[in-house]
Amino acid sequence: MSQLALAQSGLELDSLKFQLDDSTKKSKLDVLNRLSFLLREQNITESFEYANLAEKLSVSANDSLNLGRAKSNLGWIFYRTGVWDKAFRYSRDAFLISYKIKDKQGLAMSLNNLGVIYYKQKNYREAIKKFKEAYSIGFEIEDPYVIVRSFNNLALNFLATSELDSAYEYAYRALEINNQYNSIYFNSFIYRVIGDIQTARGQFEDALATYDFAFLTDSHHQLESFEASILNRKGNVLRLLGLYENAAELLERSKEISLAKSYQDELVSSYKYLALTYEALGKLDLAFQNQMAYNRLSELLEEKVNKDRLALISAMFEVEKTDGELRYLRAENDYKELQIKSFKTYNNIYIFGTLILGGLFLWLFVLHRKTRAINLALVENQNKVNQQKEELEKQSQDLERSNNLKNRLFSILGHDLKAPVAQLQGVLGLMNDNNLSREEFNEISYVLKRNVDGLFVTLDNILSWSRAQMDGFKLHLRPTSCLSTINQCIELLQQHADGKGLSFHVNVDKDTKIWVDHDLFQIILRNLLSNAIKYSKKNSFIDIFTFEDKENVIIKVKDYGMGMSKNMLHQIRTQKFSLLESSKGTDNERGTGLGVNLCKEFTSMMGGTIYFESERNIGTTVTLRFRKVLLVEGSPELHPQKYLV
Repeated sequence: MSQLALAQSGLELDSLKFQLDDSTKKSKLDVLNRLSFLLREQNITESFEYANLAEKLSVSANDSLNLGRAKSNLGWIFYRTGVWDKAFRYSRDAFLISYKIKDKQGLAMSLNNLGVIYYKQKNYREAIKKFKEAYSIGFEIEDPYVIVRSFNNLALNFLATSELDSAYEYAYRALEINNQYNSIYFNSFIYRVIGDIQTARGQFEDALATYDFAFLTDSHHQLESFEASILNRKGNVLRLLGLYENAAELLERSKEISLAKSYQDELVSSYKYLALTYEALGKLDLAFQNQMAYNRLSELLEEKVNKDRLALISAMFEVEKTDGELRYLRAENDYKELQIKSFKTYNNIYIFGTLILGGLFLWLFVLHRKTRAINLALVENQNKVNQQKEELEKQSQDLERSNNLKNRLFSILGHDLKAPVAQLQGVLGLMNDNNLSREEFNEISYVLKRNVDGLFVTLDNILSWSRAQMDGFKLHLRPTSCLSTINQCIELLQQHADGKGLSFHVNVDKDTKIWVDHDLFQIILRNLLSNAIKYSKKNSFIDIFTFEDKENVIIKVKDYGMGMSKNMLHQIRTQKFSLLESSKGTDNERGTGLGVNLCKEFTSMMGGTIYFESERNIGTTVTLRFRKVLLVEGSPELHPQKYLV
């Protein structure tokens, strides 16, 4: 079937190209737009030439129908080449033209174009709205291409928002419509989306079979970009199944194709999954090479995406601003025309006053209502302009606050990161010059180790906070043992505690488990225990204990040290993000103040709560509350669905 579709597509292309030389201007526009549409997934350069020529001829022929379709094709071509601002402008022009001339097919195509642009902007709700409008029109005009394309795009959006049931429903409906109309144009992409849904659900064996079937039914003319994407996905699933050698083979093939054809999105995924696969195989040199390549390429792509997204936002704003100005000018022209008409009317009244006095009063009444409506519209437009101005000023203020926060953070980090490194550099310099004896080094080694440990915690906090601010940051909630995680953190910080003569009193049931992301939970505990050690008095102790209520586990970390001032405690409790001026610990330890913010943010992200209590010279108690792992009645298996965020 795929080969038959390919042959039929080739025949149609040859026929259309033959018609170009022997056609009227009207039919030539139809041929150009059809050629551009058929070639836009095969030869984007040739497709652009046909669409560009169609646009020019449509303007000269004053053919709105073909102008709208040419702009729709150009909008999709610019989207495919990553020029999002032009893609938005052309797609929006196509939408307005189709709406004006009531071309429902053109309207549905431009709605799909706008939807994918909003999808790229990660404005999934607006994208879903556009796709739903498009498939409604598709059903109205009985166009299976529009319906299937809209359903498949809806499945992609719901997959991006982790609404897997909705994503599967729309993908399955797209498949049904495709089969109903005996079409295979979208089969490959639909099956690829279904495979992605199965992977997200953990149905790895099913996902592998679905990806194989997607490749066999590749209806987009065996595109190598599609092959690379399938190899990537299969390699990742094999990695998740623990079949690392097989995964590495597929991922290397994907990387080879992506490098040869400059498929950057597929290439960055290949690097990422290969680094994880080679790490699991113990091939650390290959893992390091691929991880470094991934880091470089992902930074370049992220920079490009940010620039493109900014250009798209700017284009959207300029279009809205231009539309507002045009509406204002049109209203002003209408008002001037009314003034001219009024002058003529008054002149006629002066001439024929007594004859048309009754009709005059009626006409004046109607004129008054029209004038009032126009004035109200002008006032409304002015209010919209003022509102846009206020929004821009607010965005400018938010940007200034963010910039000030960044400068303050860099200032604090610059001081606190530089001091331990400079201290270590000095000691190493003395040792290198043989100016420091072994006994002297042993006396200061504890301080060096403590400062380096503090530097490690600070760097880890910075990386964790930065990762949490990135788009696409995902939680991995799973049953986590409280006692095991607490012991891991204590083991990491034990030397620092021993140096101050501190002991830990842990009263936690070994069977207590909670629904959290293990890495984020470990970061929270490590920061809380590090602060407790930092501000505890020498030769004291730190209490760590838990208890449970019906649905939650409450974890308390209590020290008997310096405590906090009322002002600092109030700031921690009330402000969403506050870069506190970190005070020195009981052994002159320093910090950045970032750890408390990480604890608050990560706890909130996992659906938990955190509460601080403190008194000067008495100590500090931090209370964490997370959902506990429950068993479904009558089943020995864990049942997390009810508790996932």
